[in-house]
Amino acid sequence: MARIVYIYQNLFSFVKDDLVLLKEHYKVRCFHFDSNRYDSKIGRLYGLLFFAGKQLFWLPRELLRARVVYGWFADYHMVLPILMARLFRKPVVVALGGFDCILMPHLNYGVFYSWWRRFLARFVLRHAALLLPVTSTLMRTEAHAALWPEAHPNGAEVNVPGLKTRYEVVLWGYDPDEWPMGPAERPAVVCTVALLDSERTFQRKGIDLLIEASRRLPDVSFTIVGVASALRSIIEEHYQPPSNVFLMPPKPRTALPAIYAGASVYVQLSRAEGLPNVLCEAMLCGCVPIGSAVFGIPEAIGDAGFILERPDPDEIAETIRRALQLGPEARKRARERICERFTREGRRQKLLTAFDVHWD
Repeated sequence: MARIVYIYQNLFSFVKDDLVLLKEHYKVRCFHFDSNRYDSKIGRLYGLLFFAGKQLFWLPRELLRARVVYGWFADYHMVLPILMARLFRKPVVVALGGFDCILMPHLNYGVFYSWWRRFLARFVLRHAALLLPVTSTLMRTEAHAALWPEAHPNGAEVNVPGLKTRYEVVLWGYDPDEWPMGPAERPAVVCTVALLDSERTFQRKGIDLLIEASRRLPDVSFTIVGVASALRSIIEEHYQPPSNVFLMPPKPRTALPAIYAGASVYVQLSRAEGLPNVLCEAMLCGCVPIGSAVFGIPEAIGDAGFILERPDPDEIAETIRRALQLGPEARKRARERICERFTREGRRQKLLTAFDVHWD
């Protein structure tokens, strides 16, 4: 059985999903570059040096028998794999998800915002054998949401001048059985899900806009899932959400289908995003989607929901009101779009082709 070296920073759900898929066809050797476990700057520096040193000794014996190196995100944890893979003449494939392609200065967001990570990310993007973005907008996106703050051309090809690395889009893939449809008739509940552990993330996910829209719809309940305890008091003090907004702590992925099933509408007002898993999962569960016209969000929603061209709370509230008036057919259409376009088998075949065809 062919061997793959798999590199990642965090065990996100999609990292785990790819691992399960790969283990069906390859012998997978994993390296978890877990430097993010440390909170302080000194701790993170120690973690980076520690895991880089560990990686330096781990890679040679694994690369000797590996067919290909596969890593999630173009960042510092992929620099040594690329350098050492070149010595062993092994190709490196890098999956791109969002942060590693985007620069949003007004949000202090994106790997290119950091001067030293910008340098390393550009090295990874330029020297990988193949890039696998989850949406083509991560390679280049024009200002199609021209009225969103600081909208500008963005993506890897914009932020890495002269980038020539070959890429292929590999969409997310879902098992519909893991995300059941839920009831046809639902209460007037709007939900959104995000890991909100900082005010920067709160702003990037557009939760401030959702709270402002909620003031205009006092008869509608808004559920915001994923609020870290340290951020809750900041939200309550600075943004003063009305009584129809309910802040919930982070939930395990297994708890999300029940949350989606209890909502009529799912809202994704991100100012910067790749192609959000939670949006697709909510659509599978029958939520009518509303999303901002940035990066991969319109690609997920298509004609199955509503795309917002401006971060205007009045327009957001009116769009939510319209979405709440839709019935079971709209829920069915949202689910069908994800079932048809974002299949697990489609992702499997794309990955297998990337690993098996390009290097034979």
